Amino acid sequence: MDNTVAEASAGEQAPAPENTAAGGGTDNADGAMPPEERSRQAARRRAAEQRARELRGSTREQRLRQEVLSHPLVREAMTLLEETRFKQDLERVREAYPGMTATHPEDVGDVFCRLMASGKVDPIVAYEAQVAADRRRNPVPEDMVSAKSAGGGALFYSSQELDRLTDQDLRDPGIFKKAMASLARLRN
Repeated sequence: MDNTVAEASAGEQAPAPENTAAGGGTDNADGAMPPEERSRQAARRRAAEQRARELRGSTREQRLRQEVLSHPLVREAMTLLEETRFKQDLERVREAYPGMTATHPEDVGDVFCRLMASGKVDPIVAYEAQVAADRRRNPVPEDMVSAKSAGGGALFYSSQELDRLTDQDLRDPGIFKKAMASLARLRN
């Protein structure tokens, strides 16, 4: 087999080694490279050419992929797919936590968005991580009691309950008064 490779590459020119010790073989009487070394050189050259072809092919593929992804219809389709996936994720969270009012991932929070962007986290787990992060950032003061847990008879709202109050809720004078007292207490 070495003879056929050597014969096939015999017509190819390869640089001659400078001295016989570095060339790995002995020079022929006429100073030509030994057939074994010539076949190794040819094999290395062919491997280098193959790598260069592969790199050129992958560069073309990357350029085509970028052109396809930058097309307006493709971008619109990708946006639609992302929005559909976001809606499905939020619906899964709503099934587990019916009190969630967010309509878009940004409404849930930054931690939720970053975890979901990784593509490796379940939406419910990401939501629970967001709730835990919110709790660490805005702890409920110990002397305050949730109005829901006290059967509506509590004197103050927590910060999360204040955030959930709508304009219609605030039109009720009793709720408005309790909300203002809660805000004053939270600031102190």
